[in-house]
Amino acid sequence: MEIPAGVMRDMQEVGRDLYQLSLVTSHGGNLSIRAGHDLWITGTGTMLGRLKERHISRVGADGRHEGPPPSSDTLLHQAVYALTGAQALCHAHPRHATALSFDVDLFVPCDLEGQLHLKEVPVVAPGPLQVELLASALQSHLVVLLRGHGAYARGQSLWEALHWITALEESAHIAWLRDVRDAAREG
Repeated sequence: MEIPAGVMRDMQEVGRDLYQLSLVTSHGGNLSIRAGHDLWITGTGTMLGRLKERHISRVGADGRHEGPPPSSDTLLHQAVYALTGAQALCHAHPRHATALSFDVDLFVPCDLEGQLHLKEVPVVAPGPLQVELLASALQSHLVVLLRGHGAYARGQSLWEALHWITALEESAHIAWLRDVRDAAREG
């Protein structure tokens, strides 16, 4: 199986950025790129910061794969591609955004960049319907949170999906800093 050079390069660079920005743990998160009816997706438990060709799986429209076992999120990636015009999907574990997800059903950024780009970020509860709920929410939102777990962002490229993940984490961090400031004023 030969992975297109651009697919491999983008997965390696975006994966490395996610790891270096502490948006995933050593073996957390996953990435995929749509290729017609197929998708290229990181394998289960791969290290996004150190991706090699042996870590990437090609999954056909029929669900069969070549390469390592694909990510456990493969069904979600397929559902998002079926429902949206996305060409790439990124799943990460941004700390501040994940912490926020415990307390809200909808995160509305208070900073200007978040308001401009993200507008609002739905929070989906984990459970048997989470794949359908996440995919549905990604039809009308750029990024969605899975309560207590992390974020999923869609884009026309992995770079665009990375942009939405980093914008979400920045907005969540700013919201957290404001909450800390407000608590200090009240205390």
